[in-house]
Amino acid sequence: MKLLLPLLLAFVGCGMSSASAACLEISEDQQLEVTGDLSRPTFAGPPNYTDVRQGDAPEPAYILKLHTPICVTGDEFLGDNANVDRIHLIDDGKVLRQWLGKSVSIVGKNMFGGHTGHHHAPLLMTVVTAAAPSNPVDPSVAMTTVEAFYYALEIGDGASAAMNIVPEKRGKGPLSAKALSAFYGTLKRPLALLNVAQLAPNQFRARHTFESHNGKVCDGSSVVTTREEGDLNLIDRIRAENGC
Repeated sequence: MKLLLPLLLAFVGCGMSSASAACLEISEDQQLEVTGDLSRPTFAGPPNYTDVRQGDAPEPAYILKLHTPICVTGDEFLGDNANVDRIHLIDDGKVLRQWLGKSVSIVGKNMFGGHTGHHHAPLLMTVVTAAAPSNPVDPSVAMTTVEAFYYALEIGDGASAAMNIVPEKRGKGPLSAKALSAFYGTLKRPLALLNVAQLAPNQFRARHTFESHNGKVCDGSSVVTTREEGDLNLIDRIRAENGC
């Protein structure tokens, strides 16, 4: 029976030497279970492996960004005690598409170190199974994300507030750092968070007050919906109540 190796094979302590670290010895008859965030970027392939816009063939690849880096050894291309935080996954069974953009737990086999232009991470392995992580993010604890968002707005710090927003909405639009700073940084009376109450596992009501730069007083609330992104709870949308 093949041995299913645990995920936590990284260095045990900061002061330890690489020789004393617990590392995975790569061999063909072993399997590895790891958890991370799955993406499918497109890399530049032959002839120059530089840029698809300059005539290089596009090479999409499944890349798993590990939640916890692992230490591997015994591969001629990786060397001894290599610290790996990304894995190029070979999906012979076509099981990974549904996990794109999500956290996923992967069991894989046939591990080897990247050594050609077609290998897009330090370690490669073939996927055996893919499943939801055994310890998923608990959306009920996302209240801390909501509180941190409004505490940043209290001091007009749009950049810090935006870090609590899902990535696709923090770059531009009303939830971007620029927009949040422009509004909440110019208030006549700064926003004050009164309280946050949970409405559902990933939904909260935040009560707050502020006075705008033109003298309009807001004593209102907003319904904040969060979602899981990897191992984080982030704000997906905010619906203002009471007109502000």
